[in-house]
Amino acid sequence: MIDLRRVAIIFVIAVLYAIFVNAFIGAFYTEPRQEDYCKTRFYAEKPYTAPVERKDCPKYNEPAQEELDKCAEQKGYPDYQRDAFGCPVKYTGCNFCQRDFDNANQKYNFTYFIFSSILAVVGIGIGLVLPTKNSLNEWIATGFILGGLVTLFFGTFRYYQYLGRYVKPVVILAELLIVIFLSYKKLRDIKSVESKPAKRKSK
Repeated sequence: MIDLRRVAIIFVIAVLYAIFVNAFIGAFYTEPRQEDYCKTRFYAEKPYTAPVERKDCPKYNEPAQEELDKCAEQKGYPDYQRDAFGCPVKYTGCNFCQRDFDNANQKYNFTYFIFSSILAVVGIGIGLVLPTKNSLNEWIATGFILGGLVTLFFGTFRYYQYLGRYVKPVVILAELLIVIFLSYKKLRDIKSVESKPAKRKSK
């Protein structure tokens, strides 16, 4: 019969440890926000009181096509100053705010991946070194191991899209081998604990 107390303790410790790692990293390393990089507003400050109709926009000094192509190659987008009708009146240059935000986000996710992996190993290490002489310690150790694995998975998930195509299978295979190793080890430890004869109390 399933011991609900055991399942609850393992689950709660695993979830809380994963949340703790996420909160710990976020407390000391702030995630970049898009509004800190792209400050352009793409909507009017106030709605028009009446429909505005204008078929033709005035001519202005448009950028050359080569300049626009170069902007696109550098992962930017052309930025314009517009009038009240939404017509471009001036080319203000190539805007790289989205590129800068993506680079900052990639750097953050890489750092998050590194620190979450370290803390995942710490959680797994606690679960491995914690003595399992009694059932409660065994539950706590299993909870830390599961929490470390969840933390490792979440950190990998955040940085997975930035990994190279050859690095992705290597990372996933390494994590799979870790799970298999821990599964065999914990199963062996549990069997060894259960196989020990209970000490008889002296009269």
